[in-house]
Amino acid sequence: MKNSIILPSAIQICVDDVGWFTGEDARYAGKPSRTGMVRNHVPEDYIALNEIGKAIGQKLICPIVLGEWDKDNLLRGEIGITYQPNTWDRASTLNMKLAEKCFEAAESSEFIEYAYHGVLHGNYDEKGRQITEEECFTYPADSGKSYFHTGKATVQPEEEIAHRFELFYKIYDSWGFKKKIRTHTAPNSVPRTITSEEVLPLAHVINKHNISYWVNGWKGINGHMEFIDGILYMEKGTNTKIPWNACDVDPLLLADCAKEGDERLGTIINSHWPNYLRFHKEHNLERVENWKKFFERQSEIFGLMVSKDVAFAGNQCIYRNYSKIETEKNVIKIDVTNAATISPKHTFGEFYVSLKNNLVPKEIKGGTFEVYETHKEFKTYKIKHTENIVEITLY
Repeated sequence: MKNSIILPSAIQICVDDVGWFTGEDARYAGKPSRTGMVRNHVPEDYIALNEIGKAIGQKLICPIVLGEWDKDNLLRGEIGITYQPNTWDRASTLNMKLAEKCFEAAESSEFIEYAYHGVLHGNYDEKGRQITEEECFTYPADSGKSYFHTGKATVQPEEEIAHRFELFYKIYDSWGFKKKIRTHTAPNSVPRTITSEEVLPLAHVINKHNISYWVNGWKGINGHMEFIDGILYMEKGTNTKIPWNACDVDPLLLADCAKEGDERLGTIINSHWPNYLRFHKEHNLERVENWKKFFERQSEIFGLMVSKDVAFAGNQCIYRNYSKIETEKNVIKIDVTNAATISPKHTFGEFYVSLKNNLVPKEIKGGTFEVYETHKEFKTYKIKHTENIVEITLY
């Protein structure tokens, strides 16, 4: 019976590098990689994200970079932040009419949820030479190029990280962005050599801005989660792999996020803005239906479901990782004691369980249940628990 019961992983899209106007990967010139698109970004690129989110019923996590939105030249004279510390002049190059249309498209979207990504996605020396694209981390001066360091990474001082956050929010507020940011995604991942203890200065700053979730590449383990200074960290990564700068992606040709029986199920789909766009903006929406079909395919995999937003994914991730399932004759016992108490601000007193069609619930003790989704080989039930031990009796 155990193979017919699972608390599924609620898969959630994360779309890195939203917010750039310039698409070009300019690392060759010591500038950011940006999105890697060979064209610049337009309002239609935000509309594409909105339509994909609408089609699958999910608010997409969109880590946003704001340096190119600096209409007031707030970054001029900021050492370490830009590749032009003393001559920075975005005000004279920013196309305000285009920017205003992008702002409107992003702000009006019900399915784009901003996440903190950074100011200019990197670290620069006093002359504007790029040290690394990891904004909150740095490396010894002789450790190689920004995308292939040989030296040991260290975390930026907390004051420096706090200053970068301050600049980000100054630009954010100068435009009148209103959406609450509740997720952090460090640019270019977190270095593998950095420990959870070493990253506490960054976590302290994240907490000061009332950010509750953190998603990143870091530990390299699908489905990994932990709490860092009270922040719920969820590792990016599923079996679906897409090159960061690939556009014109047809999702019907992608590998599934997982297969039934996988030992580890990822939660956060690691993706980047170009993956959802076409080279010609006029064709951006042509892939929306295929993205819908891709996620319908994922939802038919026993062990997966589609998240509604980062909080939905986080709640289910906690219950999945901290609950215990036992079976005896025709009774399923789910002990959610640890899940329900480990971080109340991240849980809602409800979770989801999938049962193969050979298991049909008759009654429940310790809560209520209802059918959430019906699939070919299983049903997923929503359980609201009133006790920390839930017992489901089967027919």
